[in-house]
Amino acid sequence: MLKVKSMEELEKIRKEIIRDIEERERKGIEIMVGMGTCGIAAGAKSIRNAILGELKRKEVEVTVKSTGCIGRCSEEPIITIKKNNYKKIKYQ
Repeated sequence: MLKVKSMEELEKIRKEIIRDIEERERKGIEIMVGMGTCGIAAGAKSIRNAILGELKRKEVEVTVKSTGCIGRCSEEPIITIKKNNYKKIKYQ
């Protein structure tokens, strides 16, 4: 487990994380998982964990974000894949 011993060390970690996020966002691929109450009840949490695990296993740099409810509870879990200059793809 990582132990932070100073504010300077914490700031360094924060900057590294922000840099990593910005780099992934520049690549332009984003996966959004509906994690509202309805999505979680429909299994979105395990789907999100599976996506993260598979991306890590294959060493793929993609931004994965959790979103709230979009009002389509009966269609949950909803996964949206977005890539720059392309139409969004939704999986329900």
